[in-house]
Amino acid sequence: LPIQWTNQHSCNDVNADCTLILQYTCNDSLRDGASTTTIPVTVDGEQNSTYRLTEDLTSYLNCRVRSRNKNLFTAEQNLGSSSTSTRQNPAGTRYGYECPEERDYYPYWQPTNWIDIAILTNRQDLCSYYRQNSQNIQSRFACTFSSKGILIAANNLGIIIPNNKEQCEAFTDSRLNGTKPSWVEYPSLNQPAPECYTPSYTRENHLGDIFGSDMPVYNWTLPNISAKKCVLRIRYNISTADYDSWNINSTSNLGNLYVMKEYFANESTAQNRGYRYQTNPQIQLFDGLNLTLQLAINTQQYGRVFQDRSFTFEIRQRPTEYQDRPIYNLNVRGRRGNIVQVYPALEYDFVPNRLEIPPNSYVHIQWIGSNTTPPGAGQGNQQIDRNNLLLLTNKKINPNWNQFQYLNFTGLYIANLPELLNQSTFLNLSLSDLRNLAASGQNTDPLLLNATAYFDLGPRLITDKSAGIYHYVSTRNNDFSNRDQKGRIIVQPFQFNYQTIGQNTYTTKLEDTTVIFPEGSVNTTVPIKLSKFSRDQLSQILPINGQNIVNKQTLFDSVYVVEPYDLQFSSNIQFQIPFQELNNDQKNVDVLQFEPTNGVYLKLLSTLDTNNRVLKFQSDTAGVFVFVEKSSSSIWVAGVVIPIVLIVIIIISTVIYFRLSPNRYIQVKDQLTKTKRSFFSRV
Repeated sequence: LPIQWTNQHSCNDVNADCTLILQYTCNDSLRDGASTTTIPVTVDGEQNSTYRLTEDLTSYLNCRVRSRNKNLFTAEQNLGSSSTSTRQNPAGTRYGYECPEERDYYPYWQPTNWIDIAILTNRQDLCSYYRQNSQNIQSRFACTFSSKGILIAANNLGIIIPNNKEQCEAFTDSRLNGTKPSWVEYPSLNQPAPECYTPSYTRENHLGDIFGSDMPVYNWTLPNISAKKCVLRIRYNISTADYDSWNINSTSNLGNLYVMKEYFANESTAQNRGYRYQTNPQIQLFDGLNLTLQLAINTQQYGRVFQDRSFTFEIRQRPTEYQDRPIYNLNVRGRRGNIVQVYPALEYDFVPNRLEIPPNSYVHIQWIGSNTTPPGAGQGNQQIDRNNLLLLTNKKINPNWNQFQYLNFTGLYIANLPELLNQSTFLNLSLSDLRNLAASGQNTDPLLLNATAYFDLGPRLITDKSAGIYHYVSTRNNDFSNRDQKGRIIVQPFQFNYQTIGQNTYTTKLEDTTVIFPEGSVNTTVPIKLSKFSRDQLSQILPINGQNIVNKQTLFDSVYVVEPYDLQFSSNIQFQIPFQELNNDQKNVDVLQFEPTNGVYLKLLSTLDTNNRVLKFQSDTAGVFVFVEKSSSSIWVAGVVIPIVLIVIIIISTVIYFRLSPNRYIQVKDQLTKTKRSFFSRV
């Protein structure tokens, strides 16, 4: 499931530290609500479906009666005593039942109901710390009372209990009639450690796309659970380098943090010149010169967290027939309106609008609309949005755009008219499925007004018989010159998977083959594509240089490809190929690697692991990896290297000859010019 967003203050750049935390929570009590007013801190409020509910009342009460972490740096902000007050939220302003201290700090030291999905951060050196301290795998401890009723009473009395074991166990308050809190361990959430990557580059002061003309994205592999109500949230922390945010504490509070003090004789001089971390300081740039400038600084916001949460959604557990095969979601994003009305969201679009899948995988087409969307430009009744999907007309104009020349494409992307249903070959789906996609499950209305807001075709198995490229459109929302709702599906004839790798260790599997990317093999986040071809597919799929070195008599039937081809690794990536891929003839195999766009080829060292029955080898570059019989590898070398050497010799000899005989060069050039003109003169 692709998760996309925009962030205003940049990411993966030198001007700020950026960290994005993706999390989800599931509980049957979650609800969207129907009111934008704040939910009351009462049992009745918790149970009132008018109000949105993500965290429960007990969670908020624990936050409200628990002492905040008083060792944190809070600048000169005046904070309350409980965990509802932070430097960013000093007055303890309430947003639902959210705990502000939990929102503003990660990893949080108290228990939370949020499960970590991924961490995207400039600080890759912190990935191990984040992963090891996630509540997914680490338990938490907290000082708490045994019931909601006592928590309500403590909150009404304004009682604040400690946040550490020693003081918690010693705490008493006569107003509670002998009731004492307990120091309780909350088990880990028993989930995998979150992934950690470098975020995509985005620039400041801009809610828009990244390089490559798309939004920042994280592809979430959904957990195999059954949960009727879940919520996703993204938190975005942006911090400056005006102070060392990881090595600062409460000793620098109340204006005791002096900025750039290393450039002054002492702290007193820095203070007199205004170089103290405070709100809107006036600084004297030059000693002895009456020139001061005021800086726009709010100490609440230097180190700030932004957040967005989804509506509730359902995650369904895989039925047994879908086990062990990938399921790709194909959905709709955006909302009703033109580009001005919807910004910073976007107009209707399929997501992903370019979907590449291997054979024998499932595509799950579904979308959600609304009957009460804000009024905006579009087809059909105001406030109602609907979608549909049809293959585009199959006219063919300039097919050479196709980056996959070995695949046929169906549907002209530049067109706007759909293909007739009885002639549509979209994914080789049944006519019934095609009709449901076209009419969004309804029967009569051309603007789909009779359709329900939610449409679910269900997962459909896509086999190698559907290999090709398909271009499709929504007739409801594709309004030429205003909005364009089209998409592309690429069904490859071979198995592959994508793996995003970063500076840590990553392992990817394709069938029974394993590829390990060691820590430090790349210095930023890179999407890797690992593919497996058959011997017959090799000459069809690779460029001409790859075809020239195929010798089917000596080539084993497994070919592995790591893309992008030009990627260099700082540490060798490691392959483990099972013996059965080599017809169990592991002792008579050479591993060859070539980069197909230029035909450069080399032989790799390999070792046999007879215990695990795998062939192991390493490489410091991406490319194509083939396996040949040992006796034939020298023939491959001769077939590739010798022609290249001969070509080089011919080129060098020609250059030397013409340098020694310049008159002859002029004669040849004149003759070629005349020949060229003769071709232009023909009708």
